Amino acid sequence: MKPLSNLDGIIQDGYSFKCAMPEGWGMSGVQDVTISTHQIGELVVPSGKIIACDPLIGPDTRYYFKKTIEPGHYPVIVSVADFQPHADTRIACAMLRISDGTPVRWESAFINEKDDRITYGVDAGTGCFVDLDAAQILEDLFSDEDEFEGLCDLILAEMKNNSLGKYRTAGWANMQINKDTEANIITFTSGWGDGGYASFWGYDERGKLTSLVTDFALFPKNSAA
Repeated sequence: MKPLSNLDGIIQDGYSFKCAMPEGWGMSGVQDVTISTHQIGELVVPSGKIIACDPLIGPDTRYYFKKTIEPGHYPVIVSVADFQPHADTRIACAMLRISDGTPVRWESAFINEKDDRITYGVDAGTGCFVDLDAAQILEDLFSDEDEFEGLCDLILAEMKNNSLGKYRTAGWANMQINKDTEANIITFTSGWGDGGYASFWGYDERGKLTSLVTDFALFPKNSAA
């Protein structure tokens, strides 16, 4: 599966293009789109196994990506699309940067289950990156409804504080969930909201792994993105 968006373009700060938006997308007509990129934290990765999911419905530790990375701390960068004249602002993609190279090839990021799924479902308008070890902590919290709801409230409040645009529709949070291990989860609004979103591994011209990117399919297929 290929990315629905032009990831080569929308991971670049200052990238711009014209986008014809059809009826039913919350806006219509030709929009001038400008991308800005924002580093929103570093993901602590002790296990090397990454999960992308909707954190507000709880992570499922069975569903980490098949490909693993070296343990470490990795920057998370979101690409924010500003639509004019509609004045809407949305997150187009979220990237876990693994190395400094420029990706020139994208490969589907398969999830660790039998049917080789590459998408995850979003029901609360939010996506995330989280290491498997941290996800196990969250999974334990999920058994205590009050405690998990309290964490979700903190995440939503932090995302509101870190939001951009006229309608504050592009937001993120970097939440530590264990002080001893520094385990954290980095969350972000998911494009237009709920849906199923695919992730992709990026490789540079030498074949070195550069990034993991979730594409929020923000633009219609006939657009320049």
